[in-house]
Amino acid sequence: MENVLFRDTIGQIMVERIERDYDFNMIQKHFHNEYEIYYLLNGERYYFIEKQIYHVKKGSLVFIDRNQIHKTVGVNSNYHDRILILISADEIGPILDLCDNFEVASFFNKNYGIIDLNEAGQKYVEGLLFFIIREMKMKQSNYDFIVKMKLAELLIYGTRCKSGENSTLINAPVETEKYKKINEIAKFISENYHESISLANIAEDFYISKCYLSRIFKEVTGFTVNEYINITRIKRAQQLLEQSEYNITEIADIVGYESITYFEKVFKKFLETSPLKYRKKFNKKV
Repeated sequence: MENVLFRDTIGQIMVERIERDYDFNMIQKHFHNEYEIYYLLNGERYYFIEKQIYHVKKGSLVFIDRNQIHKTVGVNSNYHDRILILISADEIGPILDLCDNFEVASFFNKNYGIIDLNEAGQKYVEGLLFFIIREMKMKQSNYDFIVKMKLAELLIYGTRCKSGENSTLINAPVETEKYKKINEIAKFISENYHESISLANIAEDFYISKCYLSRIFKEVTGFTVNEYINITRIKRAQQLLEQSEYNITEIADIVGYESITYFEKVFKKFLETSPLKYRKKFNKKV
């Protein structure tokens, strides 16, 4: 069962609380232009971020940079209750500009990852999150400004946690043999995505069977091997469309696609637009 306890937006800020008690794995696009804040109120999950797998549990606070590959999968008990926030820098950037040396993009670039909060930290963060939800439900005068202020406070608190000012633990990647092997394979893919790589030759390079690799990669990360290869390639293509002058055919070749038709098909699957339209839309923003 899935129970949507809250979901609302203010401009380019989305706040959502969902409670689930079934074997849920994320089916979203797995990377997006918004910054993400994730807080686990109850239960436990495995959280795959870029090339590492982390075990998150009650009181885990997660920061995800824009366009980072990420996904959660279940652990043992299916039940979990979480709050998710997606946010554009344009929404709270002006408020954080009032702070000395605090910039939203820099914060998420330097501080993405997982913080396990102690009891006091959990109480503080949950107070902020539930205050935000109450304000968005009641919609009293200037509630949007108050919500942005509380989000800015949450990011500043995250900075303090990362710098060791609060009694919290920075969550380390899971280090069992199986998870270390998947970390190695994910790293290999992220470094060689532009080559002609497949499930078969990755299995051969790591001396494991295709069947076993396929099963444990999906189990641990939530992705199939081919899905992760494609996501890694499309993420890089997205960067090239934004930051380079290469044409679409050249970008397809750079990220490892021999067929521009197939490249455009995969790109549209994940970003819901063509590479050319994506570039035009991005250029309008800058």
